[in-house]
Amino acid sequence: MKRTLFYLLSVFLLLSCGSKREVIQLEPEIRTVYIERNKVSDDDLMLLNMLKQGFRNFSTSPLYSADTWEGKLQARLLELCNSPMFQSSQLGLVVYDITDSKYIFTINGDHRMRPASCQKLVTAISALDLLGGEYSFVPRIDEAGEGWCWDDDITSQMPYRERRKWHMNEILLPMMKDSDNKIAESLFWQLSTLGGGKFGNLESAVFNIEGVLQRAGIPKDSGYKIADGSGLSLYNYITPQMLNALLVYAWWQQDIRAHLIPALPIGGVDGTLKKRFHGTTAYNNIFAKTGTVSGISSLSGYANGGNGHVISFCIINQGVQRGSIGRDFQDQVCIALTEK
Repeated sequence: MKRTLFYLLSVFLLLSCGSKREVIQLEPEIRTVYIERNKVSDDDLMLLNMLKQGFRNFSTSPLYSADTWEGKLQARLLELCNSPMFQSSQLGLVVYDITDSKYIFTINGDHRMRPASCQKLVTAISALDLLGGEYSFVPRIDEAGEGWCWDDDITSQMPYRERRKWHMNEILLPMMKDSDNKIAESLFWQLSTLGGGKFGNLESAVFNIEGVLQRAGIPKDSGYKIADGSGLSLYNYITPQMLNALLVYAWWQQDIRAHLIPALPIGGVDGTLKKRFHGTTAYNNIFAKTGTVSGISSLSGYANGGNGHVISFCIINQGVQRGSIGRDFQDQVCIALTEK
């Protein structure tokens, strides 16, 4: 709060001074606001408003030219992120161009947030990396992650009475398309058996997943906490940058991508995204996992960008009164990503 007041006071003092071009450094290595002839650009006013609303890790670096696709996207995202909804809720947003290997836009990318069912991306990518896309096993679930509420929904389509082996694709489709929690937990606990570990041992499962995270360039001190495989636990924490890094890693691993992408809900077509994006550019161009628990709405995955590139993104709306509020914001972001 003190830093924000300092920045706003600096702006006021500069506006009160002469017409000389002045520079305000809002955050080290993040963004500079230019004031010329006692005027602040509309974009910079928007940025200052965001600072007043509590955004502390804001970045559009590198700042793209306004006449480029990236520049137009940044302007649109700035507009969306200046919504009054963020006066009482938190946002974590990362947009990354996989084709060009560069960030386009981030807000609060390193903030610890609850992922809801986007935690299933961590489970699925780790399982594909550790077990392989052709892995088969007899599903079982004898354990639950830590921090589950008594009313958590773990309804499953999995016929446990059929003691047969399920192929990885049979697991991933209902787990990702329909966000089946019990299937996600079954796959999560399967990872605990690697290296001779005991089924249902949380420490063993987390240890093996952490190996995948490190290969994706995510260090242990990134602030994450893995408590289960489905995202139901109140103890799960990730950062948007972490989840995006995992998506980028998965994209460049051929075996992971070949099984992950077909399992993700497609915007306007199937799964938990079936009823979204109709009549927009995001229709059939978004491949992403949804997440919803009390106070949290999230969406993370891939987009066919309006620039013809593959875009990865992570959106977490935290502290929203209704899931629909977060979903409406996410829909607008995805439309912006897919517009030319």
